[in-house]
Amino acid sequence: MFESIQGEGPLIGVPMMFVRTNRCNLRCKWCDSTYTFQGGQEYMLEYVLDKVSKSRSEWVCFTGGEPLLQRDAPEFVRGAVKAGRKVLIETGGSISIADFVRIENTVIDMDIKTPSSEEQESLDRKNLELLRSTDYVKFVISDDRDFDYAVDFLGNLGKDTQVVFQPAWGSSLKELTERVLKNNLNVRVLPQLHKLIWGEIPGV
Repeated sequence: MFESIQGEGPLIGVPMMFVRTNRCNLRCKWCDSTYTFQGGQEYMLEYVLDKVSKSRSEWVCFTGGEPLLQRDAPEFVRGAVKAGRKVLIETGGSISIADFVRIENTVIDMDIKTPSSEEQESLDRKNLELLRSTDYVKFVISDDRDFDYAVDFLGNLGKDTQVVFQPAWGSSLKELTERVLKNNLNVRVLPQLHKLIWGEIPGV
């Protein structure tokens, strides 16, 4: 396994090119990209990699939908890295990340689905064993039950992993932050920065 991106983790605020795929195997109740469930436009892998190679951004965010559903996903990530880019892979955690943790210059952002998503049974728990020190897990917190679920999950994780708590859109960032501080949790509380900047529009 490669861990060549020392000290990386949540990359909020870092300029990057987004490659957003359509299709998802989950239906989280608070999903903010339901427009990816259908439609979209098919592109050849070579076309997308050409766009990546011409991008001025050091980072590429490979997201969805669920990007790991794409049959060319490993080849895309390897091609982007070969083009000199670092790749942040955002995944819902239900599909194996085994092929991707072997690729250098990548960071995995893996969701642990909370009860409010109604997809909390979807996690492929083998993925937890594959996470590297540069990867992180993310819990989207909508209510008290989600918060308690996340705390219990981390208490039974048995592994030192970087952790992000993110308030579901419409939930209070301040209240979540204060609760994390009150409970002395070693997690990062991060908003959906793209929504704060551009609002709820597709494609960002």
